[in-house]
Amino acid sequence: MKNLISIKEARLKKGLSVLELANSLNLDVKLVQLLDDNAEIPNKFKAYRSTYKRSIYNYLGYKIPFTNYFQESPYDYSKFLLTSFFLIFSIVVLFFSSFNIYNKFNNQTGIKNFEKDKIYEDTLSFVNKKNLENINDRDFINLLVPLKRTNYSQKLILHTNNLGPIYYKIKYIDKKTILFGELLQLNKIELDLNNDFLIDLSNIANIDKIIYRGIEIKLKNNYQFYLKDFNINKLETLL
Repeated sequence: MKNLISIKEARLKKGLSVLELANSLNLDVKLVQLLDDNAEIPNKFKAYRSTYKRSIYNYLGYKIPFTNYFQESPYDYSKFLLTSFFLIFSIVVLFFSSFNIYNKFNNQTGIKNFEKDKIYEDTLSFVNKKNLENINDRDFINLLVPLKRTNYSQKLILHTNNLGPIYYKIKYIDKKTILFGELLQLNKIELDLNNDFLIDLSNIANIDKIIYRGIEIKLKNNYQFYLKDFNINKLETLL
């Protein structure tokens, strides 16, 4: 239990006041003061307590280890070995769990057939005409830059720019349903993140910005790619 440090200690080491820290992170100063004092925060913020702490510690130059405390980040081989053990154990558990889930649902009917409506046909026509290359999940993630927090909603909000519309396909994994649509220029769509889904986007160059769980995300470049079967939960790596 070495190098334990509180938010207050970390803040004072940086020579920052509570107000300066709150303004730097665009957080309410009263909330930062409660976290600084390690006190209870209002119920409406409790679900985001770990997110607030992670943001504060990252700003102050610290990381959160997998304990109930926070500490600086010197390399520790014992923690690496312990983490590796739990990672391997988790993989084994997940493998057998996934195998059981697969056996459970393998005999159930898949996604129901859907009528190929005009939007579906327009999507195929658009992609074929543009001859867009697919972009894989990793490269798409690498194009994204998280900027700031705008709210604390559990939604995905996709805004388009003025370069053109976006045709999209949303495949709800749990519900086993598919939704097609067209997102017009300078418009947006809001999706509930309580649902697990995959998303296709006809041209990522037409994305103005993405709001994921209240974090504004921008693209580095206006590359023209077709995003296919992207699991929206992978955006968690940016938080």
